[in-house]
Amino acid sequence: MDRQSIVQNLIEGSLRAAADPSVTAVLRGWDYYPDGSVAQPLLPYLIVSVTDDRELGISFGLYTATVTVTLAVDWSQGVRDDFDRIRESVRQVMHALPGLSAAGVTLDGILETACSDPTEATTDGDVILTQVLTHSLWFTAPVTPDAILEQELFLVDRAEDGTVYTTTQAADPRRITRWSGSLLVSYGYGNWADRATLVYTSPVTPPPTATPQPVT
Repeated sequence: MDRQSIVQNLIEGSLRAAADPSVTAVLRGWDYYPDGSVAQPLLPYLIVSVTDDRELGISFGLYTATVTVTLAVDWSQGVRDDFDRIRESVRQVMHALPGLSAAGVTLDGILETACSDPTEATTDGDVILTQVLTHSLWFTAPVTPDAILEQELFLVDRAEDGTVYTTTQAADPRRITRWSGSLLVSYGYGNWADRATLVYTSPVTPPPTATPQPVT
């Protein structure tokens, strides 16, 4: 499961658990059905979409995405109150997302960036009114080797044991990066053809700063 799907599941689950009790279903964008369809009896319901997820910088494991939550309610005399109540419950759920995590993905922050006006009611067929809340989401996720210096990689080799070797240099001997286990990074130096047998070491941790001694 990719990181965007994990984010989608976290948000959907939170809305199902804590949105206004009148909400009968939380659908995905591609689950949307037109007026008069089999989804009509589910009103009111929410439609969640997570799109445009992208990395912030290179190799930091920080990402951003756009989250839209569409409120769909049936026309009634109290439709304004329905919108207000459901909208505020959605906002409370979204504000409580930071800190939620699953499968290495952690939601770090969310900001509502837009709130559309409710659609106009009509008298043709089944009447559904919708309103869209748009958010910017920030989250952390494991960095994949494909995302590391993608435009600068010269060679990539995915070994059968799951280890990935990469290099940004075009001639031997060269610096070779090895990715293994839980994306553990280590470095070797030598010929690309010998990459599986080179000695690899992790970056050296700098020594702690010495404690200043009093001047006597």
